[in-house]
Amino acid sequence: MTLQRIGHVLLVAGGAAVLLAFGLGSSSLGVGAIALVGLGAATLAMAGPWPLGGRLARAGLGISALGLAVFTVSALAIDDLHPNVPLVDLALIVAVLVSVVATGVGGLLIGASAVRTMWGVRRPSETSRGEPDLAQSRPEDAGRGSGRRVRRIRRGVVAFLAATTLVGLTGYTAYVGVIGSDQLIHPTGNPDCRTPLVRYGWTYEAVNYEIADDAVLQGQNPDMEHCASQGATAGSEVVTTDGIPIAGWYVPAADGAGPTGTTVVLVHGWDANKSEVLKYAVPLHATFNVVAIDERDGGRSGPAESTFGLREKLDVEAIIDWLERTKHPAHIAVMGNSMGGGASALAAAGDPRIEALILDSTHAHVSNILERRLEVDAGHPSLPGTPAILAGIWVRTGLDLMAADPIAAIPALGRRPLLLLHGTADVHDLPALSVDANYRAAQDSGVPVERHMCPGATHGKVIDTCPVEWGQWIVGFLDRVFQMPT
Repeated sequence: MTLQRIGHVLLVAGGAAVLLAFGLGSSSLGVGAIALVGLGAATLAMAGPWPLGGRLARAGLGISALGLAVFTVSALAIDDLHPNVPLVDLALIVAVLVSVVATGVGGLLIGASAVRTMWGVRRPSETSRGEPDLAQSRPEDAGRGSGRRVRRIRRGVVAFLAATTLVGLTGYTAYVGVIGSDQLIHPTGNPDCRTPLVRYGWTYEAVNYEIADDAVLQGQNPDMEHCASQGATAGSEVVTTDGIPIAGWYVPAADGAGPTGTTVVLVHGWDANKSEVLKYAVPLHATFNVVAIDERDGGRSGPAESTFGLREKLDVEAIIDWLERTKHPAHIAVMGNSMGGGASALAAAGDPRIEALILDSTHAHVSNILERRLEVDAGHPSLPGTPAILAGIWVRTGLDLMAADPIAAIPALGRRPLLLLHGTADVHDLPALSVDANYRAAQDSGVPVERHMCPGATHGKVIDTCPVEWGQWIVGFLDRVFQMPT
C-alpha cells in the first residue's frame, strides 16, 4: 500500500471518528480522531505533490500535522491514562511543548509557501507536476498562463488561511498555557481575616506569629471579611523543609480535653486561608482540638508558588511537627477541602502520624479539575488548554502537577480510614471523576472508606448546604475511628 493510500485511509478513519465523537459526546474519542486526521495529513504531505504545491508547503504541512498529532495523543494520555510515572509524565509534557512549537513552525512554512505561490516566485524544481513555470510560457499561451496564475493565487490564499489557522491555534495554546499557569501558581488570595474569637467567640492560640497582631489587624479593618492585608508574616517557629514559614490557629476543644486530646488539622483549598477553612471547625469544636493553617502563599504564611498540593503537603507536615513538639496529641486527623484535600492526601501517604483522613470536595486527578475550571469558570475548551497549562507550570516551576493526583496517594493509607464528602451538584469536581474514583481506589487497595454525598451542594459548599449532616458525618467518623467517649 502506498503512502498516499495510507494517508487517505487515516483521513477517512479520522473523519468517521470525528463524527462518531460528536454523536457520542466523547472528548476522548474526539482527541483520537484529531490525531488520526493529523497523521493522515502528514502522510499525504510527505507522499508526493500537494495541491498547494512546492516543497516548502509539503514540509510545513508535514511538520504541523505531526505536531497536531503528537499534541492530541499526548493530551489523550494526560486526560485519560493519568500515568503518574515521573519519566512518562515528563515525556508527555515535553511532547506537548515540542508539538506546539512544531505546529507553529509548520504554519509559518505554509504561510511562506503561500506568499511564494501567490507571487509566482518558484524555482523550476518546485513547479507542480503537469504545471509549467509561467516564466517559461510562450506568448501564444498567455491565456492559459493567466488561468494558471488565477489558480495559483487561489491555492495561495487557501494556503495562507491554513497557515493563519495553524499559527493562530499555536498562539492561543501558548496564551492559555502562559496565563493559566500564572493564575494557578499565583492566586489573588482570600481577603477574609476573621479570627476564631471574632467569628465564633472561641479562645485560640496563634501559631508562629504574635497574637497581638490580630488586634492590630482588627483595628485596621472594620470589615474583617474584606481585609486590606493579612497582617505580619509568620515567624520561624514553624517552617517547612523547603523554607516556607507557616502560620495557623490552635483552638482547644470546648470540653477541656487538653492538648493531648485528639486533634484535627484543617487544610484550606486553593486561593483561601485559615479564616475561610475555620467554618469546618464548628461541629468539631465541642470535643476535638482543631488547628486551622495558612498554606503557603495564603494568609500569614510565607510567599511561594501554589502547586495544587504538591508542595503544600510540606505545610501539613510542618504543622504536625509543631503539634507533636508542643501539644503531644494522642491522635491526629487531617481534613482537607479541594486543593487542601490533595495536599492532605499526599501528606498522609508518607506520614503515618496522620491516623485518619477526610477529603471534602477533592479531585482525583489535577488534570480533571483544570479541565473543568477552564470550561466552567473561564469559558475555554479543556483542549488544548489543560495540557498547555500543565506544560506552562512545568516550565515555570520545574514541577509535574500530575504527580499531585490524590487518587495515587490513597493506596498508601493502608488500614488508616478515609472519609469522602462531596456535593452532587459539584460542576468543578464532577462526582464520577472525583469522589467516585477516589472511593473505588480506596476499596481496591483495602483502605477502610466511607462516602457521603450532599444533595445540591456545589464545589466546596458541602458544609454550607448540609451543615447538620456534615457535622454528623465527620464527628461520627472520628468517634468510630478513635473510639471517642459519648
